[in-house]
Amino acid sequence: MLSLSALAAAQPVFHLPANYLSRFSSTELLASSEAGFGVRYVPLPLTQDIRISVVKAPTHWDYGVSARLNDTSLAAGVFYNVPKLEVTHDPSRGLQFRGLVQGNGATSFFTGGYAFTALGDRVRVLNNVGVGFEGDSVAAPYTQTEVGGGYGRAFGKFNASFGATARVFTFPAQRQAQGSLDFSVSANISPLRGLTLDASHFERFAVGKVTLGALNYGRYEESNASLTYRLPVGSTPPAFTVGALRTRVNRVWTGNVTSVYADLLLRAEVIPSMFGPSVGYQWAADGTGKWLFSLAFMGK
Repeated sequence: MLSLSALAAAQPVFHLPANYLSRFSSTELLASSEAGFGVRYVPLPLTQDIRISVVKAPTHWDYGVSARLNDTSLAAGVFYNVPKLEVTHDPSRGLQFRGLVQGNGATSFFTGGYAFTALGDRVRVLNNVGVGFEGDSVAAPYTQTEVGGGYGRAFGKFNASFGATARVFTFPAQRQAQGSLDFSVSANISPLRGLTLDASHFERFAVGKVTLGALNYGRYEESNASLTYRLPVGSTPPAFTVGALRTRVNRVWTGNVTSVYADLLLRAEVIPSMFGPSVGYQWAADGTGKWLFSLAFMGK
């Protein structure tokens, strides 16, 4: 008869990947009166970064599988009520390609191109050619040229960064073209221990109109600000406690919508992110308002 120790030694040992817990930083747990209930991008305990999503939105179900393998992304399922099958290879430099097939009349793409970087990898230049499909009636070849970059710097307790992306789409068969420019700036400061103020602003300008709706970029302007207080954590933190208090403000200028949130974030030693209830209120462009209830997250 085998001893218990011998039997245990004969069993396969299951090990989590070394970076498994860090993958949860991009997981979305939804418990919201607007977005619905469920999870997006939950990593499976595998060497490859494969994730699952299951969400019951107010009017539909979303579900699917996605993965990031080196410089290639794959996705299959129903995401935001749109059936999708996608393969995208997009390293910072080198050969690029993308195949995206979508249902419900959403735009599908097949593209290929090349990207390179300059100025110490601070600037990336992308050139693509492709064809897009929309519904059963639109099939349009096009070109894409995109230049983007950013820079950040710290000034003591104050940190600032900015980024910009310029892009041009041309549709030779339709004799159409569109140019757009994105500009973003962000800053944060920690005037007191545990207290952080973050602010950011994004602007998009666009000129021209093209056939494919998904590539018809328009004017957009949005600002965000948050004030966070992280409670002190000693050398031996408790297994479960209040980790932080946070207030957030979001303003979409182009839609004339303002949202304010208050978050209570809890800290558990066995969970890689802080989490907790969030209560907000949103003022719409027509002057009406509504309460927002959700689950909020923040890194430790």
